Amino acid sequence: MKKDQKDNYPHHIKYGAVYKITVLVISCFMLSSLNSCKKLLDINPSGSTILQSSVFTDSVTIQAAIAGMYVNGLALQSSPYRFSLSTIPGFTADELQYIGPLNDPYINNNILSSDDGTGAIYNQSYSAIYNANALIAGVTGNGAISVRFQNQAIAEARFIRAFAYFYLVNSFGDVPLVLNTDPGVNNTLPRTPVATIYSQIIADLKFAQATLPADYTTISGGARTRVNKLIATAMLARVDLYTGNWADAEAQATTIINNSLFTLPTDLTKIFTPAGSTPAEAIWQLYNDGNGYTYYASSIFSQTSKIPTYYISNSLINSFEPGDARKAAWTTSVAYQGTNYTYPSKYKNVTLSANAEYYTVLRLAEQFLIRAEARLMQNNPTGAQSDINMIRQRAGLAATTVTGTTDLMAAIVQERKIEFNCEWGHRWYDLKRWGTINAVLGAAKPTFWKPTAALYPLPTAEITLDPNISQNPGYN
Repeated sequence: MKKDQKDNYPHHIKYGAVYKITVLVISCFMLSSLNSCKKLLDINPSGSTILQSSVFTDSVTIQAAIAGMYVNGLALQSSPYRFSLSTIPGFTADELQYIGPLNDPYINNNILSSDDGTGAIYNQSYSAIYNANALIAGVTGNGAISVRFQNQAIAEARFIRAFAYFYLVNSFGDVPLVLNTDPGVNNTLPRTPVATIYSQIIADLKFAQATLPADYTTISGGARTRVNKLIATAMLARVDLYTGNWADAEAQATTIINNSLFTLPTDLTKIFTPAGSTPAEAIWQLYNDGNGYTYYASSIFSQTSKIPTYYISNSLINSFEPGDARKAAWTTSVAYQGTNYTYPSKYKNVTLSANAEYYTVLRLAEQFLIRAEARLMQNNPTGAQSDINMIRQRAGLAATTVTGTTDLMAAIVQERKIEFNCEWGHRWYDLKRWGTINAVLGAAKPTFWKPTAALYPLPTAEITLDPNISQNPGYN
């Protein structure tokens, strides 16, 4: 990581003063209806831990800490959970290209261990995990609040921890499993096998699922921006799919599909708008920050030069079938120096304070395709075909008539490629879990692709700080 960026992203067991102050100040603004944030702001910013148990003296400070966990961990514009977890995997896979020279470390799968972008994914994930662990430690057994409120706070924190670990293991492979805030323990943690971390992810998600309410009104006022039982269920369906737990993946996805709160809108421009109490596709969304516009949209298309920063690869554009409504709704073309470039435009809002969109993390279409794949793996081709066709018909396409396992799997691959293009790294992570990444990217990038590129490098600073952490193969 470049020296001038070093202090912007903390080591996995530490949390810098700038981050602490940001969390606490923004938490106060977000919870302005509460009486005071004084106790939170009194924390010594130079300590190696934050949000110590002595800080959690009442529900006011705990609510502020919960808000800070969401804001700092996920919702800040500088967070990769706002932007680069959709774009960096898009480059390293076969979805995105830059306009101009193609000598790019992401596109050419030649990332350095000092890279700021992948370093931010690693370090911001651990920041979110650290905040979650601090919250868990601070409220567990806290006599100042009810057991019910303790469990709610712990469940939300455990979900955030699981969510961050999902992206860590799928981006970097084995990583340290940090479950507390003790620097004496965490400073020398080795890398933990992915399977062990997945066990923790599943335990955390199941705790959240069993503990949190199954509606959006109890703790988030109708907005779909704060974790509840349904969000935990949707995420558990994804994790079950990734770990090959087909029966449970189908069951969890079915729970969401059968819930009347969720629907597949025929207007594809409505998918990413703020969802409320009426049926919508969004399961979980992130609030915008105070600027009120979608940072992802502003990063794709320059409002000054009127050209996209990057565009969709020809292989992706050519994968859209004729008549697919998703191409018209989710991509935009612009001419630049005699060439037409098509860029991703699922998110379009760049107007200050508009809040016309929320960055959507989990949505119903994924649950249909999770269930389709899980059903196919359980020898239920008819059920898989039905779920695939829900997505195709919404896109204005004819229903698939294929019935064989190989053809149905190809149909699932196609729908996931198009439905989730340039969105939350789905394409990159799908190719890895299917075991097809070497064949697909080896053909797409024959000059540059190498199997070791399937994992991103751990940041150089982490290797230096923890003597028990080794680098991924293929990186210096």
